[in-house]
Amino acid sequence: MTKLYDVIIIGAGPSGTSCAYNIKRLNPEANVLLLDKAEFPRYKPCGGGVSPEVANYLDFDLKPAIDSVCDTVVMVANGQEISGDKYPLWMVRREKFDNYLLSKAKDNGVEFQHSVEVQDIITTGESPTVISSIGEFTAKIIIIAEGGRGKLAKKLGYAAKNTILAAMEYEHYTAKGNGKLYIDFDYNDSGYAWNFPKSDGLSLGIGGFVKGQEKGKVGLPHKLLNYTKQFSVNELDKKNLHGHPILLYSGRQKLVHNRVMLIGEIAGCVDPLTAEGIRPAIKSGFLAAKVVSYALNKNDFRSLVNYDLAFHKEIGRDFYYARIMSYFLNKNLKRILPMLTSVSAVNGFMSVFSGKSTYHEKINWRRIAKLIWKSIF
Repeated sequence: MTKLYDVIIIGAGPSGTSCAYNIKRLNPEANVLLLDKAEFPRYKPCGGGVSPEVANYLDFDLKPAIDSVCDTVVMVANGQEISGDKYPLWMVRREKFDNYLLSKAKDNGVEFQHSVEVQDIITTGESPTVISSIGEFTAKIIIIAEGGRGKLAKKLGYAAKNTILAAMEYEHYTAKGNGKLYIDFDYNDSGYAWNFPKSDGLSLGIGGFVKGQEKGKVGLPHKLLNYTKQFSVNELDKKNLHGHPILLYSGRQKLVHNRVMLIGEIAGCVDPLTAEGIRPAIKSGFLAAKVVSYALNKNDFRSLVNYDLAFHKEIGRDFYYARIMSYFLNKNLKRILPMLTSVSAVNGFMSVFSGKSTYHEKINWRRIAKLIWKSIF
């Protein structure tokens, strides 16, 4: 007889592991199965900047997973460098950070199976069933946390048509930086370049929005090389060069489909303005865990829809404002850039990233409206 799990989570990234951990924390008797196609630890291309606010969603010490701490962010536009107040930011290597979260979930009683390719989910009947490369698994609730490259949610018709940010990243392990994080708007007219300092080098990258037929024509490798040269990186070693798509939040979508839920990047947990993804992913896992725990305790699976509401209130609503700002920035980059090259703009950005405030509170909508009006007329 097939074992019936309370919850099956597909994907062991930050959203999946944090969700699994918190379900067991809130409901110790729950049988939670976590599946992933990779074997851990595994490399994951990512700038690796994490807001310390993630500590609000996990009750264990994250210091062992932190590579280094950076407290200075520099915005670069039109050759001008602007930095503001000091805000501590955590720098992480995803192979170490993700594996640490996974170890905490397993220590808390979560069953984990790696190297499992999930092929389908059958939702007919009371309990949905996962069809995988190693067999079938049945659960009361299934959570998809497969990330931006996953195909399962799309196959099931659950994935929204999110805006895609094409990103290319280069890990330079021998460079010695100055410990500052750089966000640079001078190397791409539809995105930005970045330099995230790590204890053993630099994470250098560039991202650009993909629009319709422009897919594959963003020209990121050439732009990235132009950017890295200022840090004395004159050649890109292909083994340290990684390209990947990022699915940005693109508006409210349905995240609960009967007993199947979406969390993390596939749910739209990437800031459409900055492309920050780790903090909102972990937060979405935390929100889902609270709703799932209640549903299991009360045997009320209709209540899962409350995750939709919680996600919109806690994540989506502010991302809506970030999306508006991102749209105006890409349509009117030259006019809006002056707003970014100010100490107040950098402080506002860092205040939002650190979780101390929101976009709605920090964005000067009246000034943006004036700039857009001038650009039209």
